[in-house]
Amino acid sequence: MDDIVFGGMNGGGQIALVTGASSGTGADLALALAVDGYHVALLGRRAEALKEVAERVKQLGSAACTLVCDLQDEEAVAASMKTFLKWSGDRIDLLVNVAGIPGPVGVPVGELAVTDFDAVMATNLRGPFLTMSHLLPVMCKLGRGRVINIGGNHGMRGRAGRSSYSASKWALRGLTRSAALEVGRYGVTVNYIAPGPIAVDRMRAGWEKRAEDEGVDVQTSIDRYITEMGAVLRRPSETADVVEMVRFLAGDGGRNITGQELVVDGGVIV
Repeated sequence: MDDIVFGGMNGGGQIALVTGASSGTGADLALALAVDGYHVALLGRRAEALKEVAERVKQLGSAACTLVCDLQDEEAVAASMKTFLKWSGDRIDLLVNVAGIPGPVGVPVGELAVTDFDAVMATNLRGPFLTMSHLLPVMCKLGRGRVINIGGNHGMRGRAGRSSYSASKWALRGLTRSAALEVGRYGVTVNYIAPGPIAVDRMRAGWEKRAEDEGVDVQTSIDRYITEMGAVLRRPSETADVVEMVRFLAGDGGRNITGQELVVDGGVIV
């Protein structure tokens, strides 16, 4: 599907590209960046959902560009990056790789299909690699830029039945650190945020299903899940928790931070 461009930019303003921007953390982040004055490119697979977020970005006074793209498709990513750079005038200040898929849950190594493993790695690791491959050289040429990869705390401790997801997030940490070493001399930072469970629609649906199965109310289901995860603050993260960490790393507070992993998970990893 062709990319859809909404509204041109009038001169100044910082420019951000957010993957996984059609819903959840990615959508909330795109809107927060618009509030902060960024013009925002939104990348995702669902055209209509992206269009809705783009319209909200425009209502906040920023320009928006939607890039309909599956990160598993290298040619589609290349085409989207070309469209983005044409729209932005070969400028990029902030890249946030949010898009990710959970993959199979509860399936151990030995039973996990290779195709399922490959799909998770292609989205969660190869996707950020592709966007960074296209945009880091632009940042280096400009002599500035921030890259923030959204990982997960399963990439810091592993979890049974989640081998593909954990492996992809562990590997994303290595990609982040290596890239940070490569581009630091150009004034570009690359960091990693590791959320725990975030109360997005997908997670809430799981908690509601568990509550129904166990014959308890939803809050009890959430409390049990968080206890099992070991979150010392006894609450799940909200998308706002990740958004505020991105704002910190993208702002003045993050100017001298690179190659780091910032955990936002309510105290699971301590």
